[in-house]
Amino acid sequence: MDILQNIMSEFPGCEIDPSVEGCIDRIRDLYNAPFARMMSIEPTYISKDEVRMKMTVKPEFKNSHGICHGAAIYALADHTFAFASNLFVDATGQNTNTTYHRPATCDVLESVSKVINESRNLHVLDIRIYGNGKLISSGVYTAFKINRG
Repeated sequence: MDILQNIMSEFPGCEIDPSVEGCIDRIRDLYNAPFARMMSIEPTYISKDEVRMKMTVKPEFKNSHGICHGAAIYALADHTFAFASNLFVDATGQNTNTTYHRPATCDVLESVSKVINESRNLHVLDIRIYGNGKLISSGVYTAFKINRG
């Protein structure tokens, strides 16, 4: 079994692009982050330029209106951001700007990150959260590279 098939077997339901084959240890570490595990955040696609994740909305993630709490939505976006910005180098969040477009009344949320810009010191990502195919939130997330590899 080659390296890519081996890592994909560790994450059923996740497609891993060959562009991140050298990042296996980082993928494992990011996947096993205690907060992400508690929130049941699962990767569904990982590549150099895009990371997708999903999160099942548990009853304890809901607010007093019975819809997904904004903090839970942000947690999915933030872990997607962490995953995407730490695949190749160590990075830490510098700034986020999130807009909520509608309430999340669905059972599963999905996130998509795409690179807006990458420089020697910064990694800037567009992170979008969807529920039932509708845009729930979007934002620009900036990471400062603390170890440029």
